[in-house]
Amino acid sequence: MEYIAEALAALPADLVEEARKHFDGQDPAHDWQHNLRVMAMCERIGREEGADMTILRLSALLHDIGRAEERRTGECHAKISARVAGSWLMERGMTDDFISRVQSTILAHRFRKDRPPATLEEQILFDADKLDSIGAIGVGRAFAYSGVLGQPIQADDPDQHTPAKEFAWKLQRIKERLYTKTAQQIAIDRHLFMTDFFERWEQEIQGIR
Repeated sequence: MEYIAEALAALPADLVEEARKHFDGQDPAHDWQHNLRVMAMCERIGREEGADMTILRLSALLHDIGRAEERRTGECHAKISARVAGSWLMERGMTDDFISRVQSTILAHRFRKDRPPATLEEQILFDADKLDSIGAIGVGRAFAYSGVLGQPIQADDPDQHTPAKEFAWKLQRIKERLYTKTAQQIAIDRHLFMTDFFERWEQEIQGIR
């Protein structure tokens, strides 16, 4: 993986290791591999869009380090991640302005109407994180997370959540929510794959294929 290898090589090794530890025990839809995929996509989009790669790489590395604490406390993981990232970067002698930019980028990756991604780096991290929810990876994550929650992969109950409902209610809309041209282009093929998959899924359920 060229993109992730180059991103990791540009980051402090001790910070990468510290971040990785925070993913121990995470579910397969939000584990360290998810983090690496988001970092790789940030590397690709960031280069093509002309982002500040130092800000973007650190933000991508640290954007989900608060998920374990979110499970324990219920606090938004983006807020936790930004707070912890601030402490870690301060310990490493980063300036207040630099830290604030990283924290702002982390906070914006989880979309809120009152705080949409504004800077290029914020938009890229948002897009990279959302791209990991669609395409072949998105399908795999939807089924994996359903298993974590104890949900069935198919149900007759209209109120029962399933991967197909996740696609219908959320995943098929992601393509239209992306900000950067690079991400929007990547999303076209991923969206098509995902749409074809769930169309085939429905046909197999009905015995048509």
